[in-house]
Amino acid sequence: MKKGLALISTSPNDTIKNELSSSNFDSYANRIVRKIDIDFIGLDRSVYDTTKRVNMTVSRIANSLHTQTKENVIRKHLFVYKNKPLNPFLLADNERFLRSLDFILDARMVVSPIEGTDSVDIMVVTRDVFSLGGSLGGSPTAPEFSLYDANLAGGGQRFQFSGKLDPGRDPRFGYSLQYQKSSLFGSLANLEVAYTELNNGVSLGSENEYAYFVRLNRPLVSPYSRLAGGLEVSNNWSRNVFSRPDSTFLNYKYQLVDTWAGYNLGVKSQFANRNRYFLAVRYFDNFFSQRPAQEVIREQVRYASSSGLMAELTFYRKNYFKTRYVVGFGRTEDIPIGVSVSVAMGYLTLLGKERPYGGVKIDYLRASKRGDFYEIKLESGGFVQEKSEDVLVKAAASFYTRARNTGKSKLRTFVGGGYTALFNKTTSQFLSVNNRQVFGFVGDSILGTRQVFAKIETTLYTPFSLAGFRFAPFIGIDGVQTNCLVCKEQVPVIVGLNGGVRTRNENLIFGTMELRFTFIPDDGRGKNQFGFSFRQNLQVRNATNFIVAPSQVVN
Repeated sequence: MKKGLALISTSPNDTIKNELSSSNFDSYANRIVRKIDIDFIGLDRSVYDTTKRVNMTVSRIANSLHTQTKENVIRKHLFVYKNKPLNPFLLADNERFLRSLDFILDARMVVSPIEGTDSVDIMVVTRDVFSLGGSLGGSPTAPEFSLYDANLAGGGQRFQFSGKLDPGRDPRFGYSLQYQKSSLFGSLANLEVAYTELNNGVSLGSENEYAYFVRLNRPLVSPYSRLAGGLEVSNNWSRNVFSRPDSTFLNYKYQLVDTWAGYNLGVKSQFANRNRYFLAVRYFDNFFSQRPAQEVIREQVRYASSSGLMAELTFYRKNYFKTRYVVGFGRTEDIPIGVSVSVAMGYLTLLGKERPYGGVKIDYLRASKRGDFYEIKLESGGFVQEKSEDVLVKAAASFYTRARNTGKSKLRTFVGGGYTALFNKTTSQFLSVNNRQVFGFVGDSILGTRQVFAKIETTLYTPFSLAGFRFAPFIGIDGVQTNCLVCKEQVPVIVGLNGGVRTRNENLIFGTMELRFTFIPDDGRGKNQFGFSFRQNLQVRNATNFIVAPSQVVN
C-alpha cells in the first residue's frame, strides 16, 4: 500500500507535467499477470501530500458516516484479468476508468515483477471520496434541495432524493427519486431509474414536467473492448402545478425510446496499435401522444414527434495523458490525445418531413509533456431532399496553457473560439446568443444564422485551504458576433466581462461551487447587463469516452 500511496499522492508544490498514462507499465508488456490485489487509502490520508493527514476529528466523523467501497465492487470495474499477458495500454485504460467513477477520488495500478519469472502481480490502489452530499438552492420563498449517497453501502450505487417547496405550486411540495448502479453485475453497464415531479428528466417542453424513466448505458471503456450501447425509455407529461388558465397552460404528453449499439473493429491488433473503427446504429422515437391545444404553439418544433434511424462509422486513435489543475483542484485528470473522424448517415422524420441525413465530425487533440494541450473540432451535417436543408457547419478550437508555478499557486489559462453557420433553414431553430457564448447573457431574441465567438479565462489555483476546501479565483472575457435578424445593428458584437472564485473539496462528493460576477456593456439591444450568479454541485470532469452514440451535428 505504501508504494501505491507514493504513486497516487502528489505534492502541491511540484511543477505540472503531462505523463502518458501507459508509461509506467511499458516495461512489463506481455508478462503474465499472476494475481490482482485490491488496496484502499483511507479517508484519513491526503492524496495531495503524503506527509499530511486529514484532521482526526473530521476523519473520525467521515469514517463513521462513510462506507468504504467494497472490494468486489472494484473488481466488477476491472477489465484486466489474471493469467493473461499484460497489455500496458489496457491497464492504463482501466486505471483511468476507475478514476472516472464519481465515488472514487483517485486510483493507481501498481505492477510488481516476480523475481526469476516472467510474471507480475498487480495492486489496484483506490481512494474514495466521502460519498454523502447535497445541495440547496431556489429562492427563500421556494427552496429546493437534494440529498444523496453516491456510494450507498459501498456498493457503487447512488440514491438521491430531491425536493422543492413552493407555496405557488399545487401540490406545494414536489420531489424526485433517483437510483443508479455502476457496472451492473460486473457488465460495465450502468443502470439509472428515476421518477421526477421537478422537471429534471428529459424535459422537452416549457412547462413543469413529471416523468419516469429508465436508462441503461455501457460505455466503450477501452479500444480493446468490443461492445458499447445504451437504452433510454421515458414517459413525460406536463402538469399544471401553478394553476395557470387553460388558455395559456400547455397540456402535452410524450414518450421517448432511444437505443443504440456498436461494435469495435480491430481489437485483435497488436498492443501498441490503437487504430480502431467503430460501427454503431441508433434508433429513436420521440412520440407526442398529446400536443398543446394552442394552434401556434403546437406547430413549434419542440412539440413535434420525431423519429429516426442512424448509422455512424468512426475511425479513432486515442491515448491519455495524466495531469492536474485543468478543471480539478489537484486531483489526477486524464486528458485525451489523438484523432477521431466520424461519418454518419440516417433517415429522420420531423414535422412531417422525412429526409435523409448526413454528417461528418473531426476531432483532433494534442498535448505536450510540459503541460499544455489543445483541441480542434470540425463538424458539418444536414438533410438532403430536393436540395440541401438545415445544414449546420461548426469549427472550434481550444487551448489550455501549461500550469505555471506562481509562488505556491498554479496559473492556467484557457483560450477558445469558433464559428457556426446555418444554411437553408427549414425546421431547425435559429442560432441564438446564450449563456454558453457570453456568460451571464439574459434573453433569447438575438437570433441569426452566423456566429463567431471567442473566450479567454485565467484561473489561479491557490494552496489556501479551509476545512479541506481549496480556492481558485478566475477572470475572463467572452465575445460573440452574429448576424442578428431583429437587432438595430445587423451584426452586433456582444462582449461579457466576468470574474469570481471557485471552490471545491476533492475529498467530498460535492461538485465545484462557483461565485461569478458578469458585466455586459451592450447586450445587442442598446442596454447593459450586470449580475452575479452562484452555482453549486458543478460536475467538471474531463470526458473519458472513446465513443458516443450516433448523433446529428447540433448547435
